[in-house]
Amino acid sequence: MKTKLIILILFFSVVGIFAQQKAKVQKADESGFIEVDEVPVLISKIKPSYPEIARLAGIEGTVYLKVLVDENGNVEKTKVEQGAKEILDNSALQASKKAKFSPAILNDKPVKVWVILPVAFKLDVDKKTEGKSLKYGEIVPPPSNAKVGDPDINDFILVEKYPEMTKEVKPEYPEIAKRAGITGKVFVKVLVDKEGTPKKAIVMKSDSELFNQSAVDAALKSKFTPAINKGEAIAVWIVLPYKFALDGLKEEKK
Repeated sequence: MKTKLIILILFFSVVGIFAQQKAKVQKADESGFIEVDEVPVLISKIKPSYPEIARLAGIEGTVYLKVLVDENGNVEKTKVEQGAKEILDNSALQASKKAKFSPAILNDKPVKVWVILPVAFKLDVDKKTEGKSLKYGEIVPPPSNAKVGDPDINDFILVEKYPEMTKEVKPEYPEIAKRAGITGKVFVKVLVDKEGTPKKAIVMKSDSELFNQSAVDAALKSKFTPAINKGEAIAVWIVLPYKFALDGLKEEKK
């Protein structure tokens, strides 16, 4: 998947950055965009404080901050571009003020520009609550809140009839991905219980982290008929693919 660096420079982790030569970034006065020879590079780690209330409630998410990096690589201003939860947003804002970058370079001179910085809040596997997005490699051993009788995600269960979707919920296209022209697919594995209700959703494969939570939310809001085996309803895992395409958005607006 190609990422168009037209509107934003995206930093895809709190310890690593995405940088590219001759990229367009937003001007310091936010009046437009300029093409710089070198984009700011994050050279210090961002260590946000995980709010205890959020931790106990199992709240996770990624906060996307808009950061003004000055000619010395210091953070002059910061604001929430796309938030998660207010309690996480505030913690991310505080942490970002201490970030240190190499400055953007234009014609061999440092310049002041805006960039996008994501700050991720992720809990340990055994502290995750149902309905949260998990990566495939994080599910062994299974979460401690797994219910007795729930099939393991890796179990192959032969059924007479697999769940059928009775209510489709389309995922929301993240605004930050839309503006940056980012497209892609997300494959979500969903546990559908005996009543046809999605109980857990796990991201199996994703073209961009920006789409994960939206895909998980859509999967958990959908409705199904239950799987049937030997005449009885049973819980099974199924895979749902979600496609995020800008062309699709244009067609919906017509």
